[in-house]
Amino acid sequence: MTSSQTVAGDLVRAIETFSDAPAMSDRDKTITYGRLGQFVETLGRDLDAPQVVGIFGSPGIAMAASAVACVISGRPFVHLDPAMPQMVLHNIISELDVSLVVTCQTPAPGHLPGDCATVDAVALSQEEPAPYQPLQPGHVLPTDPIYMVATSGTTGRPKCIPVSQDAAYLSYAWRDEFTPYGPGTRVGIYVFAIWEMFRPLRKGGALWFPDANTLFSPSELADFLIAHDVDEMLFTPSFYDTFLTALDTDRAKALPLSRVVLNGEVVGDDLITTSLGKLPDTALWNLYSICETHDVCMSHLTKPAGAGPASVGVPMQHLSAIILDEADQPCPARTSGQLHFEGPRMLGQGYINRPEETLLRFRELSINGRDTRLYDTGDLAWVDDQGALHIEGRIAHMLKLRGFSIQTRELTETLRDKLAFTSAAPWVAEVGARGQSLIFYFAADATQAKANADAWGLSAGTNRMPPALATALRDVLPAYCVPSFLVQMDTLPLHPVSGKADMRALPPVTDDSATGTAAEDAVIAAAALAMSCDPTQIDPSRNFHDQGGDSLMCVTLMLELEKAYGRPIDFELAMNVPLHRLDQLMTQEADTPAPTNTFDRPGILLTGATGFLGGHVLAQAARDLRRGEVVYCLVRDKNRGARDRLDDVARAHGVADDKYIMVPGTLDAPNFGLAQGPFDTLAGSVTKVVHCAAMVNLAIGREEMLDWSARGMNTVLDFCLAAKADLRFTSSSAVFPDRGGPWPEMLPAQWDGCTGYGAAKIAAEEVIRASGVSAAIVRLPSLYDLGAPNPRDIYEIILEASFRAGHMPQGLTFPMTDVTAAAAFLLGPVTGPEAPIYNLMADHRVTPTGAPQLAAREWLAKVEIAPGIANVIETFPDTLCADATFQNTDARAAWARVTDQPYEGICDAEALLSRREGDYQSDPALI
Repeated sequence: MTSSQTVAGDLVRAIETFSDAPAMSDRDKTITYGRLGQFVETLGRDLDAPQVVGIFGSPGIAMAASAVACVISGRPFVHLDPAMPQMVLHNIISELDVSLVVTCQTPAPGHLPGDCATVDAVALSQEEPAPYQPLQPGHVLPTDPIYMVATSGTTGRPKCIPVSQDAAYLSYAWRDEFTPYGPGTRVGIYVFAIWEMFRPLRKGGALWFPDANTLFSPSELADFLIAHDVDEMLFTPSFYDTFLTALDTDRAKALPLSRVVLNGEVVGDDLITTSLGKLPDTALWNLYSICETHDVCMSHLTKPAGAGPASVGVPMQHLSAIILDEADQPCPARTSGQLHFEGPRMLGQGYINRPEETLLRFRELSINGRDTRLYDTGDLAWVDDQGALHIEGRIAHMLKLRGFSIQTRELTETLRDKLAFTSAAPWVAEVGARGQSLIFYFAADATQAKANADAWGLSAGTNRMPPALATALRDVLPAYCVPSFLVQMDTLPLHPVSGKADMRALPPVTDDSATGTAAEDAVIAAAALAMSCDPTQIDPSRNFHDQGGDSLMCVTLMLELEKAYGRPIDFELAMNVPLHRLDQLMTQEADTPAPTNTFDRPGILLTGATGFLGGHVLAQAARDLRRGEVVYCLVRDKNRGARDRLDDVARAHGVADDKYIMVPGTLDAPNFGLAQGPFDTLAGSVTKVVHCAAMVNLAIGREEMLDWSARGMNTVLDFCLAAKADLRFTSSSAVFPDRGGPWPEMLPAQWDGCTGYGAAKIAAEEVIRASGVSAAIVRLPSLYDLGAPNPRDIYEIILEASFRAGHMPQGLTFPMTDVTAAAAFLLGPVTGPEAPIYNLMADHRVTPTGAPQLAAREWLAKVEIAPGIANVIETFPDTLCADATFQNTDARAAWARVTDQPYEGICDAEALLSRREGDYQSDPALI
């Protein structure tokens, strides 16, 4: 296969030809084809070994550029979606023997195995523009994989499907005739990024990536498409329907889309009619594609199909559609049957390390006396007189639910561990107002029925999924694989020819309670609707994500909540806040906003007051305030009410009630979410802002963390400008590596291996310096309180585990600053118009010496420590040896203005270790 006949060759020519044109963009950043070429050359140095490369991260510039680098280098890659369960990600890496992972956002602890080498794509993408050598596409064979598609795994073990170089190249060339791309074409990228992004890049088009919050909010996505004049977007039909339904006619008319491509599900006439009505100038294309064959065919939808399913077009010239009946004989035209495809250049070799699954789906058959190899799609279809395919839906061994594939054989085997039955037939069908639902039909004899009744309370006929069984299943299955209904029967209806379950003869499920009752909590009802389950299966004390809700389901949840409460909700809140708290947040029952006149006392504004540092700042400020002044504490509702959390912190630090006033609000909303009147009153009262709040949520991706931090920082700076107040911002030693130095009291650059938390702090420092606000940037390491250890600090956790076990990790050393010193510094005369930067760290490090020392792995085997922390230590061993040095000249000078105490007193390592040893050491044996 020559370079001119490969996708890599096309991409190299595009980079050379369109060097100055934009290649990839998001809301905040654009890179040109030339900058993409530089990234490809830089990352390519790490891609010299023949290996499957993992690309970890949500779709975005870093992820897309990394994929391009792999393709040009001739290295197959697999996308590692952070939304996948940890077990599934580890299984993918194991199945494919991945030894190098390109990280496009910071992995959460445990997300990736500790023995995987990593390269930080975000850091590479932020390097300054520089010349690079002409790119050369790597040599590949037509049968070599260009990339792998890994399913989410119905039972936790994913199916890894290699897509060949030849199949991808032929598919892209074929699609050019239907949806041509060229310079100036702007393509919005949906969740199927790998599938779609190489097509426009080959021809000089530009990719546009909305972030997760934007992508799954129809209103915000419409704003994004309009603002960036996006020409094309691919959707699943179910999400496109949700998107169109949420937009009024005027909003839809403003959309610049010249074409929409639908893929992944059967397209119904209602959706076609809605699209043609709301977007009459937007071409609507129906694409049929399968991972195992790549693209197959597509059709231009110009009117409703009428009696039957919409056409998906005539298959491309390199694939032949063969429709077989129950006896594996070809069906005549207009007769539905099981859809197979033939085409040696398009069909892959099968599933990696899954010989049984490969034999099941890639079939060797004799058709009309001719031996052939066919791929069984799992779809029911028929072909018309013009040769166009019409897809009717899935057949028994694979189902589609909201775009997700469910392997029925694997699902049945998993259910067999929980239920007693002789045979089963999972199915997806419409159930009243609930919409598409997963139903598990099964036959049970008298003994099995009694066992099911005893274990789960099941009876003959239709049963809503018992909550206890749903909980047990979610431990081993993705949420969309947990059936909503169980139908227990004496026998399953059989097809008279095949002897298999006759899916068309299964009894329909009706559920009169599917619409809920007036007394049912709106959030629980919305979550149940989004997950296609009964409300009794929803645990209000857990968040949507932890109960198996994915991003597509969360869109439905958000829209239902907006309808129920008449106000928008943030994607991150809907996904990650416990459901019982969502109702309080949406109704504001937890905390009634304070009246305007309570914000008219002079004082300071403090963010993060309920955190470890913020509590000490509150206490210090309460002691230092002049008579009549107060601390305004901006607090956001979380698992507990803001008022309860703030009052608890104030009591713990001995702060009187009249010294602080709660401001119920959030950093990521304009004006903190306050009405204009209260906001203006607050701005007129505040002269000083101490910004201690920070998001360190490892369940949230790097890009989302950067976005949240940026929005919060801009909100704080806007307030400072309105109030003419100075700002004291708590940055972090994480803006630099844990080793090396001395690191300066100056703005840093992004560096390889920087975490999302560190990157967010770097970005915040830059925007503060550019804002013109009088400020101070105070970099802090871990903080300690001799009397009250911070249970969330990693070094406190390491010390506790070590003293309890009687063993220290070898070479343990780290910086730590007294939290009371940090609080006093933040409130002192440290600001300036140029926003000085202070490294508030002592020259010496905390270095335990007494206990026996063990190598990191041996130490981890000896101590009791949370798996997440253990994974952090295995993945980032420098955490244990954080011996970096920092310049602190400016911090020393400012400290002298705050207090006459010696600067080195900000870290009393000897007192800290002595106190912790006494706190944590095991009790002596009784003699």
